[in-house]
Amino acid sequence: MKISKIPAKRPEAIIRKKVAAYARVSTAKDAQLHSLGAQIDHYRKIITSRPDWEFAGVFFDDGVTGTKSERPGLEELMECCNEGKVDLILTKSISRFARNTVDLLNIVRDLKEKEIAVYFEREKIHTLTADGELLLTLLASFAQEESRSASNNMKWSIRKGYAEGSLKQVRRCYGYLVELGEVTIVPEEAKIVEEIFERYRDGELPSAIAKDLNTRKIFTLKGSKWSVNRLNTLTANIFYTGNTLLQKFYVPNHLDKKQIKNRGELPQYYVQNSHEPIIPMELFEVVQEIKASRTYKKQTDTKHVFSGKLVCGVCGANLNRKYDRGNHKWQCRTYRKSGASACPSKQIPEDTLEQVIASVLGLTHFDGTIFLDQITNVIVYNGNRLVITFKDGSTEENYWKDRSRSKSWTKDMREAAARKTKERYGK
Repeated sequence: MKISKIPAKRPEAIIRKKVAAYARVSTAKDAQLHSLGAQIDHYRKIITSRPDWEFAGVFFDDGVTGTKSERPGLEELMECCNEGKVDLILTKSISRFARNTVDLLNIVRDLKEKEIAVYFEREKIHTLTADGELLLTLLASFAQEESRSASNNMKWSIRKGYAEGSLKQVRRCYGYLVELGEVTIVPEEAKIVEEIFERYRDGELPSAIAKDLNTRKIFTLKGSKWSVNRLNTLTANIFYTGNTLLQKFYVPNHLDKKQIKNRGELPQYYVQNSHEPIIPMELFEVVQEIKASRTYKKQTDTKHVFSGKLVCGVCGANLNRKYDRGNHKWQCRTYRKSGASACPSKQIPEDTLEQVIASVLGLTHFDGTIFLDQITNVIVYNGNRLVITFKDGSTEENYWKDRSRSKSWTKDMREAAARKTKERYGK
């Protein structure tokens, strides 16, 4: 009798998939956070219970809406995918992953190229199957419309509250505590608010006020140092007079939820005597007048009549004003930024330009008002050539002469040069 030896079969090695999960709740309320904890436990148990799966982690975001692109939990998960640490992602539903169709499909397609699948439990969609992307596109569109509808309902509720004078949407600001529409003064902060307005009224510059407050270790609500911008924003807030202007900002796009300033696109609502004032209206109005006068003075002091009117005939850039050895000159912006290799143009002295313009306009002296009223622009070419375009569309060509070196030196320049020579070689 022949006995055959049958070799024992070795069990085949199980190739384990690296499986991760993603969970999200849209607000940080206790009930939602409890839901997040339940989701994390749920996925941990599912993944660890299967012998063919290897636990790759549960990634989550709390207090973040699905329409926002910046989600640290999701970003961390994507980094793990790029590093080859994940083969499959489990998530509750499309709306938990994202409500923006474009972002969702971009993420899924990027993962698909890496042969990483996403499984949506509620919809029972596996993205690597043939029908996965078609169903995903349809359902993601529904999710985005649901987000739009919810956003519109929220906007309607908020704007209805504005129309009724409700302060529930008013945020905490320096000097006031705001809770569910109830506004109360914070005495220590209110004293600083009064001080800031009074110092503005007395003519003190905001830079000096900010420096003093920071030196005294008095900081903003967020613990930041005061700056000129922060002080200007504070002193522009009519809320400190006991009156409220509602809907100063609005959100035009429900996807990115970015606030922009309301410049008349939507109605604003002014609520008189809505809460206790910190400063009187008279002081607020005086401060606004002072700030307006400073802004006007700054604009008139810095903007020259030639600004935006002089064009380089070599490269087409505007000419900028510069101060050089006692004289103002106008030079091509490209030349100033990148040198003669980028634009070999020539600068023109301001007084020379004024003389040419005055001559063209038939004036004995240059007049900025007449220049702005009659001339559109002046093109400055090499070879000392100017082409002047008038408001009626006509043009005139003119040339200017270089000053001799002796004439270009002013009396002050000569005296300064003499002083330096004496200092260098002795009297």
